[in-house]
Amino acid sequence: MKFNFKYSFKLIFLFLLLVCVSCSKNFPTSEINLSFPSKIAKIEGNHAIFIKKNFFQLNKNISSDDCESWALNLDLENLFVESYTILSNKMFQKVSLFREDFNESFLKNKVYNSVLILEKNTANLDFKTVGNKGKFKITLDSNFKIKGDRKEVNNNLNSQQTWEKNIYLNCRLDEGAKKATEEAFKSLINQAYSNIYESVFTVTR
Repeated sequence: MKFNFKYSFKLIFLFLLLVCVSCSKNFPTSEINLSFPSKIAKIEGNHAIFIKKNFFQLNKNISSDDCESWALNLDLENLFVESYTILSNKMFQKVSLFREDFNESFLKNKVYNSVLILEKNTANLDFKTVGNKGKFKITLDSNFKIKGDRKEVNNNLNSQQTWEKNIYLNCRLDEGAKKATEEAFKSLINQAYSNIYESVFTVTR
């Protein structure tokens, strides 16, 4: 049987092309489902939330290539924004959102009963391999203040979640990180819910 060099070369080239395309594909951002407390009572009055554009910082420490860690893609900045805007809409009778820095003169006209100011918020992502386990940890730190006409309350929240799996048993970091991130934001939102209520009561009474 005569060896067809040109035909074999074409097959090898096609195989390598398919491998390159499959390895370089873009992985979509993991869709995170946010959970909010049920039966939220509305706070009466007119309120505002300020979220400045540079409020968020991401610290990412991925020290292992196991569990397809290169495919991890989480839009955490947007999750912080969604968490506070959706929660505020559920909690306040009337609320206005501003994507800018807060100015003290804003409260002088006394149109708003209180203002929620989202300050420095940080997400820390850590992934490493220990023995045959891939270990992931997400830490959320959220800082916001509630201001009234004469008082203000500072709030510092922290939420952590971990996930781990044997690196040889279909270990995918994008799936594990999704679960851990959903639980981390669930805890953060519950903390924010309680703190916002207490803070608004303090600055408006």
